[in-house]
Amino acid sequence: MLLRAFAKINLDLRVLGRRDDGYHELRTIFQAIDWWDEIRLEPASRFEFSAPGTPEDETNLVVQAVRAYEQLAGITANVHIRVTKNIPVGRGLGGGSADAAVTFIGLQRMYKRSLRFDEIPQVLSRLGSDVPFFTLGGRAAGIGRGNEVHKLDDSADYWLLLVDPGVMIGTAEAYSWLTVPDKTNRIEGFCAANGSACETDVWTNDFEGPVFQRYPELAGIKDELLQLGAYRAALSGSGSAVFGQFQMVSEAVRAGSALGGRFRVKVTKPLPRWEYFQRMVEE
Repeated sequence: MLLRAFAKINLDLRVLGRRDDGYHELRTIFQAIDWWDEIRLEPASRFEFSAPGTPEDETNLVVQAVRAYEQLAGITANVHIRVTKNIPVGRGLGGGSADAAVTFIGLQRMYKRSLRFDEIPQVLSRLGSDVPFFTLGGRAAGIGRGNEVHKLDDSADYWLLLVDPGVMIGTAEAYSWLTVPDKTNRIEGFCAANGSACETDVWTNDFEGPVFQRYPELAGIKDELLQLGAYRAALSGSGSAVFGQFQMVSEAVRAGSALGGRFRVKVTKPLPRWEYFQRMVEE
């Protein structure tokens, strides 16, 4: 079984404050994009795992997803899993979380166990706050820690240029840089759980201030994307990848040519939900 674990960007990301449990309260808009890690699942006599370039032990989110599935399904997963990483780590693109969620989905397709539907989001949330999003794909609103996700209407009428500056930013480290204001950080026009329309002119990312302060070259990339024709540019997640949104693919390609000599760049597109699931699994 061949699985594609697609990356995400955050079209909007607000940090409202620290919760009693130590996590931060978020409001975000996730968007799946057409860039993926490849995961192969094959039946085996015992569990085997390989993921060149990443930890191949119990600290890997894929292995943790297997253990979570085994516990929930009451089985031992005798399967060989090989992960080929394309999505860079520590860039705010959710590659590790996507790998975990899609592995869980692949195991369910392989073993077809009767699982309690209401337990799955809780299990995935324990793996990572954004892991549940990758069971929805498309565009979705994330609330709570970002782990409570709600489908939004897809909008895929634009192109993306992702710029990887070669900087790895740990999520916990980025959160430690935040100074959350005392006043309520209310999001005007935020996509509500009922799927209401989004007002894109108020989208922002609260991580840009502290991250750009420490890595001014990322602010420079954002400015360059706007100068090169992007109608919007932003940091994805807690960084370090920066994306630009373009009306036409030719504009994104041209901007990529201008930046490609200094950074790794990727021209891609948002994935609507139907395409996300249509391309996720090949058996």
